Amino acid sequence: MSEEDAAGDPVPKRFRRLRFNPLRDVLPWVAAVVGVFMAIRGAFELGARGDSQDLILGLSLTAIAVAAFFINRWQAKRGL
Repeated sequence: MSEEDAAGDPVPKRFRRLRFNPLRDVLPWVAAVVGVFMAIRGAFELGARGDSQDLILGLSLTAIAVAAFFINRWQAKRGL
């Protein structure tokens, strides 16, 4: 028996749920909103200036936020 079993915790580690963590749970949503805003602004400025930096950064930030959201949900499901 491990020390955790001796402590009287009947739930195995793989079935435990993660507690609320604002950085892990809310930050992907904030990054997605900011990324979409940057992408829209970059799309409008693309015609005026011809610079696609904001468009590319916005789409990249949105993609990273979506990936972080799904990774966090997977970790919460597994209890990591």
